[in-house]
Amino acid sequence: MASEAHTSSTAEQSLELPSFLDFTGLDMHHTYFGLTLHEWLPVIMSFLVGLFLVAVSLWSTRKMQKIPAGSQALLEIIIEGLYNFIHDILGEHTRRYLPFIGTVFLYIILMNFWGLIPLMHSPTNSINTTLALALVVFCMYNYEGIRIKGLKYFKHYFEPVMLAPLMFPIHVIGEFARPASLAIRLFGNLTGEDLTLALLVILTPFILGWIPVPIHLVMVIMALLFSTIQATVFTLLSSVYLSLAIEEHEEH
Repeated sequence: MASEAHTSSTAEQSLELPSFLDFTGLDMHHTYFGLTLHEWLPVIMSFLVGLFLVAVSLWSTRKMQKIPAGSQALLEIIIEGLYNFIHDILGEHTRRYLPFIGTVFLYIILMNFWGLIPLMHSPTNSINTTLALALVVFCMYNYEGIRIKGLKYFKHYFEPVMLAPLMFPIHVIGEFARPASLAIRLFGNLTGEDLTLALLVILTPFILGWIPVPIHLVMVIMALLFSTIQATVFTLLSSVYLSLAIEEHEEH
């Protein structure tokens, strides 16, 4: 049974490119705190992405100038772009929620790109990673809705009142479908990209032999595009859900 499980696990991972952990000599199937090292890989990669973002932020803001230059100028361009992107959705609340929404976007897009770096993997090709991100967004906008509206936030679960017994379970199902759709959409697209890249890398020497431009280069360019789109969609929907949770606060 153990050998069958090992064979099955190896087959499932056969289309994955190796990570730097595969060259450390560690047993990828050895369990640490109940999980194999291979199962810890998305967590390790997520930590590295977060560490990289923190390092870049600290480096870019170490010497703030009124007239930005270099990395500070680039960072301000990114922040301004994100502000303009979500301002039409959140309006006057943009300044309050920009740190959260902006962090979500930068974290996701960098995790999507991370797998394009040799010996690295995209953490977002794991459903656990994307589901964790979606649940953070889910908790965030529900918390803000309750903070602003109080118990009135739950009023929409029972509307229209005459159909409350029917509409309540429908609203609840719809509410939990939001994080599920966010997680599955991001996971599915990134997993497909990574599997395609791995397959093309494996087949390149058998199909075309030694060539200066590998066949998977086109897919890398497409992956950059689709990774950006998926991060944008995730951020856009997160902003919309947040806006819907607090919108009644704007009633006059």
